[in-house]
Amino acid sequence: MNPNAFFIVISFIVVLSVFFITLLSVLKKKQNLNPKKNQKKIIDFETVMLLLESKYSTIKDIEKASRYFFDNYNKWKLNKSQKQNFLFVLCLHQNTTSKMILQVQEKLSKLNPDMKKDFERIVKKAIDLR
Repeated sequence: MNPNAFFIVISFIVVLSVFFITLLSVLKKKQNLNPKKNQKKIIDFETVMLLLESKYSTIKDIEKASRYFFDNYNKWKLNKSQKQNFLFVLCLHQNTTSKMILQVQEKLSKLNPDMKKDFERIVKKAIDLR
């Protein structure tokens, strides 16, 4: 075998191996991305608060955050200040309606009868600031 033919064969083998290694690495990256899409997004109290604190949140975002808050209320084991802060931030948001504020206040009062006065005071204070 002459040296030129040997060089061409070796070059061809090297190019094919680089191609297959690149192809395998690209396919492996795609496989790693797929499980992330299938995983459920975990939303906690802090995420709900970030949504409420954002001035870009729409009324639907606020309703969704409120619904999620009450769906996970017992699971999160919130302390007194977290409950009060949720109501206060909700009241201060520019896209919140008075109907929504009253509904959230009523739900929180039913879940925490001992804090009913606190919730009334918070709503009053937040509306005055608004």
